[in-house]
Amino acid sequence: MCEPKARIKATPERCLRCCPPCCNPCLCCPPECCRPCTAYCIFDLESAVFDTRQIYQRACRELLASYNKTLPEALIMRSAAMETQEMAELICRKCRLPIPWENFLVQLNEHTCELIGNPPLIDGVERLVNHLHANCIGLALITSSKREIFCKKIRGREEFFSQFDQVLCADEYNRPKPEPDCYLIAMRLLCDPPCVECCLAFDGTPKGVQAARDARLKVIMLPDPELPCCWSELATQRLETYLEFDPVEFGMPYLEPMPEQPAIMSGGESEEAEEEEDEGDQNDGEAVEDNDEEPPAEA
Repeated sequence: MCEPKARIKATPERCLRCCPPCCNPCLCCPPECCRPCTAYCIFDLESAVFDTRQIYQRACRELLASYNKTLPEALIMRSAAMETQEMAELICRKCRLPIPWENFLVQLNEHTCELIGNPPLIDGVERLVNHLHANCIGLALITSSKREIFCKKIRGREEFFSQFDQVLCADEYNRPKPEPDCYLIAMRLLCDPPCVECCLAFDGTPKGVQAARDARLKVIMLPDPELPCCWSELATQRLETYLEFDPVEFGMPYLEPMPEQPAIMSGGESEEAEEEEDEGDQNDGEAVEDNDEEPPAEA
């Protein structure tokens, strides 16, 4: 899992991703070829797979405390839309830390790994990835972490991440987001020659969306709920959760909706319901007693 994988080789009989949509459909084409479809998906690890938004803020605060510094709220808001590298450079400069920002970035990544030894996944992402993998959609993962850090982050979840055909780490491309390098390389790893029309990206940051769009990809954005809508204007779709995502809209196999969970009543509501139920049972009992009374004797 922590070693770069070989490029996917297409086998036409096997799956959807081996049959991209025709540019010039004709009468000889099967119906599947004549409709636009998505055969490959690219996920950003830090913003579209792991739910690490609060973890990075906590790591920053604790690291700054070791230098007798605090993290201003204004700086938190300003760095919310940034990648890890840019955030580390900004915090190091604004808080006037006595170390280079590159060193602070290393400390931040290491401390983040300590805080998220078993990082939580964003709700719904595991179900979606399992569905895409089961239906032979090619999957790639991009991360702003070097491969050594990546291997630490996924520890305990190797089985889930083994479903990704390709993993592209920060030490395997030159320019970070918002440059499109990571998405262009990931697309090339998945399919050669790259097929922009067949790829869909998932990212949670404005710079990630910018990078995907500059690579001419459609992109689904799952941002921090507090991020203003103006930061997601470039996204093809902005979603609050993966449960809102419909693969059919992008030419992928249908995913059964999650069953609705029964509403959880508060303590007061449950007590009232129990009282009403008890009153109902009592009334039923009285009705039975009335029915058991002997009918009056006939004259």
